[in-house]
Formats: sequence, C-alpha cells, structure tokens
Amino acid sequence: MRDPEGESWLEISVKLPAEYAEPVTHLFTTYGDGRVFVSQSGDWDADDVGGDANSSDDVAVFCYLKNDDTVDNRKGMIDIGLRLMSELTDMEPHRERMVTAEEWAHQSFPTIRVADRITISPWSLEDGVPPDPRNDDVQVYLSPGLAFGTGNHPTTRLCLKGIVEDADAGKLTGARVLDVGCGSGVLTIVALKMGVTDAWCLDIDETAIRAVQNNLVMSSVSERAHVLSGSVPHEELPDVKFDYVLANITSRVLIDLAEALVDQASLGGTILASGILSEQSEAVREAFVNTKRVTISEPGQDGDWVMLRVVKSSDETKS
Repeated sequence: MRDPEGESWLEISVKLPAEYAEPVTHLFTTYGDGRVFVSQSGDWDADDVGGDANSSDDVAVFCYLKNDDTVDNRKGMIDIGLRLMSELTDMEPHRERMVTAEEWAHQSFPTIRVADRITISPWSLEDGVPPDPRNDDVQVYLSPGLAFGTGNHPTTRLCLKGIVEDADAGKLTGARVLDVGCGSGVLTIVALKMGVTDAWCLDIDETAIRAVQNNLVMSSVSERAHVLSGSVPHEELPDVKFDYVLANITSRVLIDLAEALVDQASLGGTILASGILSEQSEAVREAFVNTKRVTISEPGQDGDWVMLRVVKSSDETKS
C-alpha cells in the first residue's frame, strides 16, 4: 500500500456565475478523478443551486487530479475547456495549487441540505461528539478532508432522492445495502438512518476508505456498516444478495461492472446506477439490459446527469 503521506493532488478551481456551474462540473468530471464539488458561502440547499433565485450568484467549482503521470494531459484539456467557456461569460482566471496529504485532510465544505430532509455538515473526530440535529432532518456528518461526495453533486443528489423516495414507501426497512464506489459514504449513512439494517461499503481509493470509516462513526451508524477496499466481485463480501446496490460511479465503470452489480442484487432487488451523463445513458442502459436479468424504469435526471433505477428480475430464467 502506498504511503498516504506521499500523495498529492492538483486542485483546479474557478469562480463564475451559478448558471455555468453545471458545464464546468461536466468538464471537471470528464477529465478529473470524480473529485468535483461546488462551493457557495453560507448554509445552502443543494437542490436550489442553478435555480432562478440563485442565477446571479457566483459559485466556485473545484476539482482534484491525483498527481500522477496523466495529470499534465488532463490539466491541458481542462485549460482548453475553460478558455472556450470564458468566451461565453465573464469568469475569473482559474486557479491551480498542489494539495498535500496534510492539506487535503483539513479541507472543509459548507453545510448543505438535500432532498428536503437531509442535512450534511463537516465534522472531524478530533472535534469530539457532533451536536444533535437542529430539526427533524436526517443529519449526516462527513470528514472535511474528503471534499467529494458531500451531496452537492447532481449524481449524489439523484441517489439521495431515490433513497428518500423508497424510504417513504417503506421499502428500506430491514433491507441490506451494498455501496460500490462509496466515496464519503454519504449514501450508506442516509440509507442506514432511514431503515436499512446493515450495509457494506466498497471503494478502490484508500483515502476514501479511511474517511468513510470516520464518517460512519460520526454519524452513529458504524455498528451496522462494513468497509472493504476494492470493487465487485469481492471475496470478502458475505455470501448473500443485497436488496439495494448503490453505484454512484462513472458511466465507463458502470458498463464494465453491469454484470457484477446485477449479480450482487437479490431477486427483485434494486440497483441505483448514477454518475451518468445524459449522452452516455443509452450505453449504460444497454450494458444492464444485455445481462438479460433486469428491467429499467424511466431515468431520474438532474441537468445533464442521469440515474438509472435497475430492478433485477424476480425470475432468474428471464431471457
């Protein structure tokens, strides 16, 4: 395992009108590592970003590129995209800085509210016991060191809304969940707080693994969750099928893992597949349909982003 103290990331950030946050997020996601977030000062509701009420407000969009042998090429493509976008709107020159492992661990993000009833706040184990929620919201605490996966990205919002809808319908009570590419663990934490019995979290990023373990403790759900490094299939997963498989990753990875994700679901189980740009949704849909074991409902959409609700057939002989 690599020494985390030797890791570093290139941070690229740009400040611009909120109405342009979505195309910049698209650009950063395409050439970054999936570590993209939008920052707006003060407490705010992520579901309102980009709406008419906020269209004149400036936001800052950040992405983080792991400092490896591909970083220069990816940075160059982002530079080109931002130059083209600057011809459409007034925007400040983008900023770059190298972030060390120590600096990464001390990043923060504003408290946000998602899906009308989920509040996500930064907290650290070193700060002691987190405060009780100020209202009846589902309260989630996340380590500020992981700026991605805080709930303000459309792909995460789509998943959170899907979880809330199923919880309101009584479908989560007693369910078992597998979260593939768990990131900060926000989806698992919300699912556990809304009725899920137990959950398993997988991620290939060791930084995410360390953070999600802390996040589960801070949100008081660690006793019902298990965290593993890796992806599916995974030899350390229990020999059971899961009622819900959460996969907020990327289109390419969803296509590669479609068969494995379906295999992990129970008969009649649900896969929430997110991280899909609208122009890639048909390819992802086709990958799941080609397993010949699922039905797919109408996709959820948030701007240019799509989530597919994939239900495994209750009949394994379906063709």
